[in-house]
Amino acid sequence: MPYGPIPPRGLPNQDQEKILMLASHWHRAAAAHATWAEKAKECVDFFEGRQWDEETLKKLAAQKRPALTFNKTAALVRLILGYHRNNRTDVRYLPGQDSLASEQVAEVLTRIAKQISEANHLQFVDTEVFLDGIVAARGFYDVRLDFQANDLGETVVRALDPFATYLDPDADTYDPASWSRVVCSRMASEDEIETYYGKAAKEAVQPFMLGQTPTGPLSFTNAGNEEITPVRRFGLFEDSIDEWWDSMYAMLGQFVDPLRKSIRLLDFQYHVTERKPVFIDLETGDKKPVPDHWKKEQVAKALYHAERLGNPLVVDVRPVKRVHWTTMAGDVLLYDDWSPYSTFTVVPFFPYFRRGVTRGMVEDMIDPQRYHNKFKSALIDTVMRTAHSGWKYHENSLDPKQETDLKEHGGTSGFNLKWKGQPGMEPTKIEPSGHPQSLDRVAQESQDDLRQITGINESALGELDRVQSGRAIEARQRQAVISVQVYMDNFTRSKELLGGKLLELVQEHYTEPRVFRILGEDGKFVQDQINQTMVDPETGATKRIYDVTVGKYAVAIDEKPMSASHASAQFEEMLLLLRQLGPVGQMAAQLRPDIVLETSSLPRKEELAEAIKQAMGLVQAQQQAAQAPPAPGQPTQQGVALDQTGTEQGPVQVQPLGLPQ
Repeated sequence: MPYGPIPPRGLPNQDQEKILMLASHWHRAAAAHATWAEKAKECVDFFEGRQWDEETLKKLAAQKRPALTFNKTAALVRLILGYHRNNRTDVRYLPGQDSLASEQVAEVLTRIAKQISEANHLQFVDTEVFLDGIVAARGFYDVRLDFQANDLGETVVRALDPFATYLDPDADTYDPASWSRVVCSRMASEDEIETYYGKAAKEAVQPFMLGQTPTGPLSFTNAGNEEITPVRRFGLFEDSIDEWWDSMYAMLGQFVDPLRKSIRLLDFQYHVTERKPVFIDLETGDKKPVPDHWKKEQVAKALYHAERLGNPLVVDVRPVKRVHWTTMAGDVLLYDDWSPYSTFTVVPFFPYFRRGVTRGMVEDMIDPQRYHNKFKSALIDTVMRTAHSGWKYHENSLDPKQETDLKEHGGTSGFNLKWKGQPGMEPTKIEPSGHPQSLDRVAQESQDDLRQITGINESALGELDRVQSGRAIEARQRQAVISVQVYMDNFTRSKELLGGKLLELVQEHYTEPRVFRILGEDGKFVQDQINQTMVDPETGATKRIYDVTVGKYAVAIDEKPMSASHASAQFEEMLLLLRQLGPVGQMAAQLRPDIVLETSSLPRKEELAEAIKQAMGLVQAQQQAAQAPPAPGQPTQQGVALDQTGTEQGPVQVQPLGLPQ
């Protein structure tokens, strides 16, 4: 796609067979999705503190009993988020084994990936996707081109809502390259449909928005496929529960608010295998499909130039798996064409994965958290009830007003009661009985169950542990990190898939000359020019330098733990190593102080390393000047000047450098 998309003038062919096929795919995906979404919604509710169901709350309110929430789940999840945030993952590219790849272009691709990461604030997108996965068992990136600011397209990475992303129910692999399809649901208004799909698309969907929904294979049963979602959006309501809008819509009748997102669009991305012409490299065997818009003359020209360059190619017909993209609103096809991307735009993250089975961290914590709330609430209710156990008094010892005051205010502190009667008949307070010790034990056991299930101990949470030694506390903290290592490994796997998707977009769509400015490791900006055409002054031939569109490159993930304890341990280990090397280590530290400072946690350490280098350069220059023989008339190190013949002229007062006379 060389330039930004232009809205089509008309709708695509309304192929009824394709609509029936996509409808069947949608219903199967929605049914399988609902099984996961129900449990995932409960997990999100528990993490966000909605841990009591409405029926239980009504019963407890009728009995005037408390329903308290002690959200231990959120604290444990926040700890894992902290581990994730302190372990940075960077995408790096390595040259492949073909002759077209080079280390220089691999470094340029690495810097382009960093520029894309900085432009999209990828560190925050990573946290959002990781949180979705840890809580709901599924998180998704969406990687595609955006043409808002640049008509050539810029790579945009965002986090998809997992409750609106429907996976292939028959898939059982982590990598989406082997999935048959993926469906993304989103809400759109009339204005958005007209802007991106044309006026004809807007007119086709208006009957759905006016309530005049035709009976079709998708829209007829679409009402039963409401998304199962937790509370989302700033309005704090679920999509299926919007009582305010329902009442307003009933009063307004046929009026449609064009700013109201009121119709669901379904984006189908699915693989289709077809036989089509491909270029075949006779030396390496690599294959690449011939672009659809190429004519015979363009193919012949490509074969001719390849022959001249000594890289012979042939064209033959082979089965090719491609991605088709179809967008539907109701039973109307709004867009139906080949995807501009070679693979799905969706990149998944699953904290736990086994043959299509996904689980998060919160799912195993629901029952212990629920019982912890129940027993803690019962314990507090029992204590409060037994603390004011009542009074006993003789039936003739109090008048009616005194009896009423005792009933209403007898449980308050500082209550005074004046009575008249015989000694021994005064009101006495009933001593409360102790609450059942089993409630304390069960509440504590439920709290311990949460830690045992997640593998997180008191030391990892920063609480007072039975271990007193600092080394032992660090060992128990590392043990807690090991228990959640599978989450980190799968996230690294997802980042590797993300790096491959970024590489695909750059190589297939960044075909024009572009300039990138990236902040380097030394704190300075580095400018990269890609796909630039240069003329050889000797031969007059043109060639492209830093051509990122050719060559095969591998994706590597650099993991950089940034926790305070880990950084301090690295810095201490570096100093110990330099100390053991003696003069060699001291000289190495003087030559490369930036490497030593890189392991420290000092702020602005890059600027400090640069200042140290400059100071070392000045010191070396002064030493060289001191060792050189002085010119005639200049003082020696002992403050004695020499004449033209080299003889001493007498002591000369030397002023300190940089100080006034």
